[in-house]
Amino acid sequence: MKGYPHLLRGIICALLGGIFWGFSGNCGEVLMHAFDAPPGWLTPLRMVIGGAFFIILSAFIDRERLIDAAKDKRMLVMIILFGVFGVMLMQYSYLCAIDYAGAGTALTLEQVNVVFVMAWLCIRERRAPRPRELAGVVLAFTGVVVIATQGDITVLNLPLLGLIWGIASALATAFYNLLPQRPLERYGTCVVNGYGMLFGSMACSALMRPWSYEVHLPVEGWIVFVGLVGIGTIAAYFLYIQGVKDAGPMRASLLACSEPVAGTFIGAIW
Repeated sequence: MKGYPHLLRGIICALLGGIFWGFSGNCGEVLMHAFDAPPGWLTPLRMVIGGAFFIILSAFIDRERLIDAAKDKRMLVMIILFGVFGVMLMQYSYLCAIDYAGAGTALTLEQVNVVFVMAWLCIRERRAPRPRELAGVVLAFTGVVVIATQGDITVLNLPLLGLIWGIASALATAFYNLLPQRPLERYGTCVVNGYGMLFGSMACSALMRPWSYEVHLPVEGWIVFVGLVGIGTIAAYFLYIQGVKDAGPMRASLLACSEPVAGTFIGAIW
């Protein structure tokens, strides 16, 4: 059983990570809708900057584990899978959901990840859902139904592509919660985040070809982009993945439900 100080740290980190992700959703919406920056350009750029930051930081504070992780083929494969199916897929699908459905809707749809996380953990541990896990799943599913139908279950009241990308984002977030458990225990948050974002940015760049887009951000656009990368990527991912490490994937998923609340609140103020 995890020690109380580590559990408390994990709870705080996962909660703050969700809040910062809510902030990133608003930044992404502004960049896409006000400055015409597409997801295929934003995703690889924010990932390569975030990955470079974590790699450089690891080189200074955790060089031995940074080198060891590159030599450990089994763990490296797990980190690559985490980078592609966790980090890259989550970031791209999340921005696409925001583009089609808006930040508030996308943030809420993403919380369906608790359903996928709980289902996997129950299968792996051969147990029934705990009451608090089941309550989280019911609330997440209810929120999605209300947003998708606006209370009328006979009508879909948001763009179909917004719903599809939102569910894809939820599935990718579940991968993000579940895939890095063992690498995190061995190599720590900075190393796993650094390599994960680096490999994810490589895969995303190969698929999306960000250099083919013509994006011209004004000064205020670059300020929002710095917020997206600094707070919504580097700080959010560092805190949340530390929360997954300390508090476990299920607790972290439930605590990340702070994300749509924070996103809606920040969006209203903005």
